[in-house]
Amino acid sequence: MTVKVGFENLPAPIVLHLQDSITTWPIQPHVYHVTSLIRCLKKSWYRRTHPERVAWSVRSLWNVYRGSTFDNKWTSLFKIHQKNYRANRRGVTISGTLDFVYDDGDGPVLYDLKMPSNVDSKKIYGAGQGYRRQVQAYLALAHHNRELTDIHSARVLMVGGSGVAVENVPEWTDMLEAYLWPRAFVLDAALRVGSPISLPPAEEGWECSVDPEGAPYCPADLHFRKTCEMAKRKDGSEFSSEFLINRFEKSVDPNFVKEMKELLD
Repeated sequence: MTVKVGFENLPAPIVLHLQDSITTWPIQPHVYHVTSLIRCLKKSWYRRTHPERVAWSVRSLWNVYRGSTFDNKWTSLFKIHQKNYRANRRGVTISGTLDFVYDDGDGPVLYDLKMPSNVDSKKIYGAGQGYRRQVQAYLALAHHNRELTDIHSARVLMVGGSGVAVENVPEWTDMLEAYLWPRAFVLDAALRVGSPISLPPAEEGWECSVDPEGAPYCPADLHFRKTCEMAKRKDGSEFSSEFLINRFEKSVDPNFVKEMKELLD
């Protein structure tokens, strides 16, 4: 008996269908989606400047396809769904779209629907920092726009082949000022000067890949396969937002730098 395992065994027509289903949104200068601010900022920089270097494996295509398919079908079942919110400051925009709002009898809750490849790990360890911050960001943006002001609870709904996991996530009332704006400004500054070298390192290890010798490298920079120096450092303090601002202080508008510093105080 011969059994082949792996997404590379999918027939070519199915792979082509997965590729065709991926929607590539035009890049808007100085407009940043919540997901691009929560994930590794260096990866976000490369996605904007060198999108051809961000490889799409068949598994990645399938993950996006599965998530978007259920997103479109399930979230439309709710009165409030796929609502986009924006926040603007000094020419920089943060954008985010919530999945849906549902009241199960204990009050309305903002939900974010996820289709992780491994729900079993989520049952043990929870949604993870990235998922939690994403749904917190949507709630913060809604409140910034003076909407959904009666909602102060969020949940990550994770569905997969091995079951369902739901995690309640507390509201982060000052998330825009304490987290999103600083990251939006440092990413915008890095794009203005054309270099990602001093962006802060990834906060979660899964965002970095590992080469055959065990050294981490940036998966967004596949063209050069350069080892990511930031990922190797245990102490990323010199790549903090403050370090980035000081490095770029002479390269960007002084008023822009001043507000960035005020946000980090």
